[in-house]
Amino acid sequence: MPEKSVEVNTHMGEGWKITAQVRDHQLVIDQPTAGNEGANPLETFIFSLAGCISTIARMVAREQNITLNHFDLSIKAQLNTAGLLGKATDDPVGFKHIDITVDMDATMNQEPLFDQQKNEFLDTVCHRCPVHDNLLKPTLVTHQAS
Repeated sequence: MPEKSVEVNTHMGEGWKITAQVRDHQLVIDQPTAGNEGANPLETFIFSLAGCISTIARMVAREQNITLNHFDLSIKAQLNTAGLLGKATDDPVGFKHIDITVDMDATMNQEPLFDQQKNEFLDTVCHRCPVHDNLLKPTLVTHQAS
């Protein structure tokens, strides 16, 4: 399978506002205490996780002949802000834990999926989700200033 490259270029605007043109879409990240023109980076990160899981769920459902009547995610992520504020902490700078709850109404051959089937489906989805995978396994990230 060929590799896919994802590229995003951002621009820091006034205050805390960051914009990116991604394909035909303008994305905005901001802080609620500043201009509040968009979600903050942490909210956007969690939204990316939810969006990826939901997209992969649609793909897996199609492959397994499952009808998803609804598939709604609730994600709660906890972090200690000390590290991002430059203060000493034993906690990670990132999220300490992320809890995902899925409210799913799904059928196969017009029969409702049982809880065990829903959990097996969700396990398959999360196993195939690139964003979920990046959270579970270290990914090489490099940085440099120019």
